Amino acid sequence: MKQKKLEFPYAIRSFIGYLEGTEKSLHTIKNYRLDLLAFQDFLQNHLAPKPKALDQVEADDLELYHQYLKSLGLKNNTRRRKLMTLRGFLSYLAGRKKLGSDLGKTLPTPYKLERIPVTVSAPDLLKAIRELPKGTELDLRNRILFRTLLETGCLISEAAKIRWEDWHAPRGGSATLEFTGKNARRVSVSAELYDWVQELKKYRKGEDSWVFHGFNKFGSLGNAISSRGIEVLVKAYASKLGFPDIIPRTFRHSAVLGWFQEGMSEEAIQQRLGLKSDYAFRGYAALRVKSNC
Repeated sequence: MKQKKLEFPYAIRSFIGYLEGTEKSLHTIKNYRLDLLAFQDFLQNHLAPKPKALDQVEADDLELYHQYLKSLGLKNNTRRRKLMTLRGFLSYLAGRKKLGSDLGKTLPTPYKLERIPVTVSAPDLLKAIRELPKGTELDLRNRILFRTLLETGCLISEAAKIRWEDWHAPRGGSATLEFTGKNARRVSVSAELYDWVQELKKYRKGEDSWVFHGFNKFGSLGNAISSRGIEVLVKAYASKLGFPDIIPRTFRHSAVLGWFQEGMSEEAIQQRLGLKSDYAFRGYAALRVKSNC
């Protein structure tokens, strides 16, 4: 019996259902759908000498599609994303016997170009943090939080979970901050930051273990600040710090740039960030080039 023609709308619906089943975000699914509709438009309206159905596509057609994307002036990473979407789509259909062969395996994609992250001067940012008010518990919490992000390069999700017992200062030794969980590590911190933490601790009277409380207009909420809370806090203080465009990631990227400028090795920086592979570190490696400029 002749196999039923593979219709593009059906194939897209099936693939979207698969993505939903794997719990892809709505934003990701939307972009996948738009990328596949762009390929459908190419097959129907831009493929010479005549349009092709999905199950008639050959490897040469995929290369023509890549050349078509280039002709549109799309940037390298945009073309890469569209081709990666198409590769996953074709492999999915082949795995479900809707296509005779997995053309996705034959589809090369452009190398991903890592953008150089936005940074500011770490010494200048530290100076601005030192100049923030410190008269209240909330003032002191903010100063410590910003400085912790800058000195350790930690993620805001890690900063939100810091407890009093994570800070260490053995007699005669250097102060450190220990991060637990997936990317466990211990990072050196300044004696001044450690002293600020001990000062903040006096406000709490041992009532709980979280260092960074969430606050509202009535005072401390008595539980850990959320990652979203840190994002809002950075946005509120950006202009006060003299860097109106900074976001939480700016602290991390600026710290890495500063470490490179101090002569720290890539391996040591990777360990400080809690990254376990060179691949995970790839987005920060570009800062080495920037540090030499």
